[in-house]
Amino acid sequence: MYIYLILISLVLTIYGVEKSKLFSYRIIALKDYDFFNQLQIDKKMEKPWFVFFFMEHEEKSKEFIPIFDKLAEEFKTTNMYFSAVDIYENEDVRDRIVVSTFPQLVYFDMNSLMYRYSGELTFEDVSNFVRNEEWTKLQGKKVPKEINYWKRTIRKLTGIVAILIYSIIFTIIAIICYFQKRSHSNLLKKIRRIDIAQQNIQEKKKKYMKIE
Repeated sequence: MYIYLILISLVLTIYGVEKSKLFSYRIIALKDYDFFNQLQIDKKMEKPWFVFFFMEHEEKSKEFIPIFDKLAEEFKTTNMYFSAVDIYENEDVRDRIVVSTFPQLVYFDMNSLMYRYSGELTFEDVSNFVRNEEWTKLQGKKVPKEINYWKRTIRKLTGIVAILIYSIIFTIIAIICYFQKRSHSNLLKKIRRIDIAQQNIQEKKKKYMKIE
C-alpha cells in the first residue's frame, strides 16, 4: 500500500516538474486556488497582469507558449506581471473569466478591469499591443464576482450532447458499412453461383456433344 502511495506521489511530482518546464521563471503559473488572490481582484492591484489562458495539449496553445516566454523576456522591465493559466485544469478561473476560446490573452488593469486581446497571436502583434498600450482603446469589463454555474452546466451538457451526436453518427456509419459489406458479399456469392451454374451447363453440353 505504501509503495503505491510513494509511486503516485513520485508520478505527481514528475508531472508537476514537467508542467513547470512549460514556461520560464518570468511567467507566473496560477491555479484556481490562488488566481483571484494573486491578481487582487476587487482590490487595488499592485501591478497590472497579462494572462495567457491555454490548454497544454491544444496545438495553437503549444505554438504560442515559446512566444509568450519571449514576450515576458522582452517586457521584463515593464510594470506588469506575466502569467499563464491552464484552463483545462482550472475550471473555476475558466468559468468566472468566461474563457470560451483558447488560447486567449487577457490584460487586467489595476482597477480589476479586463481587456481581451483579439489580434493575431504573433510576437510582433502582441508586443505592439503591450508596447503601445492598445488596451486603452478597448472597452474594459469588470471581472464577474461569481462563477456562472449555469454557463458551466450548459458547456458540460453541450459536450455530452456532442459526444452523443458523434456516437450516433459513428453507429449509423458502422451500420451502413456493415450492410454494404454484407450486400457486397451476397452479391459475390450470387455471381459465384451463376459462374458455377454456367460451368455446369458448359460441362453438360460437352458431354452431350461427345455422345452424339
